[in-house]
Amino acid sequence: MNKGILALAIVGTLSAPLVAATEGSSVTLVGRVQAEYGSTKIDQVGANDYRQASISDNASQSRWGIKVKEDLGNGLSAIAFIDYGFRTGTGTADGPREQWVGLASKNWGSAKFGRVHSPFENFVGGGGLDPFHSTSLQARGSGGAQYAPGNGFGSGSEVDHGIRYDSPEFGGFSAALLLVPVDATQTEGGSGGNSGGKGGSNNYQLGLKYKFGKAGEVFGGYSQDDASDAQRAVTTNGRTGDDENVWRIGGAWNFGDFRIAGQYEKIENALAGNGGTSCGGSARANGGGDAGITTDQCNTSINTNGDGNIWFLTSQYKLGNTTLVIQGGKTTADAISVAGVETANKRTAKNITLGAIYHFSKRTRIFGGYQKVNVSGAHNIANTTTTGTTILSVQPDRATWSIGMRHDF
Repeated sequence: MNKGILALAIVGTLSAPLVAATEGSSVTLVGRVQAEYGSTKIDQVGANDYRQASISDNASQSRWGIKVKEDLGNGLSAIAFIDYGFRTGTGTADGPREQWVGLASKNWGSAKFGRVHSPFENFVGGGGLDPFHSTSLQARGSGGAQYAPGNGFGSGSEVDHGIRYDSPEFGGFSAALLLVPVDATQTEGGSGGNSGGKGGSNNYQLGLKYKFGKAGEVFGGYSQDDASDAQRAVTTNGRTGDDENVWRIGGAWNFGDFRIAGQYEKIENALAGNGGTSCGGSARANGGGDAGITTDQCNTSINTNGDGNIWFLTSQYKLGNTTLVIQGGKTTADAISVAGVETANKRTAKNITLGAIYHFSKRTRIFGGYQKVNVSGAHNIANTTTTGTTILSVQPDRATWSIGMRHDF
């Protein structure tokens, strides 16, 4: 037999299973590569300020992933997504982002099972309102203007052990539901982004939205992170853990080339261990960097077992390929008093951000701007190295400027 024909036969035999496996399916490589040159300065008590300037991706938003879809007939599809994040500039190893499998239909919507985004992240406000989301100028976390607990129930991170349902749109109305029926000791608290735990499996989030065509939208939502047995057994600031509740309302309006959007969040009984009261998960967004050099500062955190509120407002104007942005917000962590004695003091963080985004195309952009966060009330900034952790400052203000480039694929 001719050697060329034999080689083709072998290749055809080996490739046949691959063709069968992809028949009726689509596999798409997607992702984002982003890098910024920026500087973060944190005012210290005393003469020495704390500053980090670098080329990096401090918000950890570079990523790559694989989307899978198979047509099952009758309008039903099997869907899946595997997503990993990484940092340009520092060589950080890949970390998990969304990872789920599910079903989708044009008639009844989609259901996803696994590690998912919450409706508060990308359905009712959240990251979808912030044009600087996923940059060092973003509103969440250190930006002090959008709640970002490490359990993923806010404007960042992902939710472990989740079930998410998204409805189709009916006359402008749509809904999204998140369920996390976790009842396992292993998932209690910690900084791993978990919700619930033993005795705390009643965790859910509901978002509702109405769109006025291209003119804008209004939305609202409610979220509950059930306190676990372990969280209820610990007393912090004179209170034991209780179910964390978050309400959110907001909207967006478009007038020609001008856009204004905003949201308000009310938080009750902020739980310890989910990142919303400490530097866990996306509550520390905009921090990090090289080992031993951190600008972690959780300006959207609420006092443990306490209440608070956060508002965010953005205005944008399109001028050709350029979008000019002025936005800001405020986080207020309420004081806690027990029997007339204050156990945790009030803290506020006020944000103002100015910047611009230039689109070379739908996939490629450059961006830059300046953000100032003024903090009042006790709040620490810590420097962690191999020799331990040192508290550098109390009541620090934060100033960030950045210029960066992003390409989506």
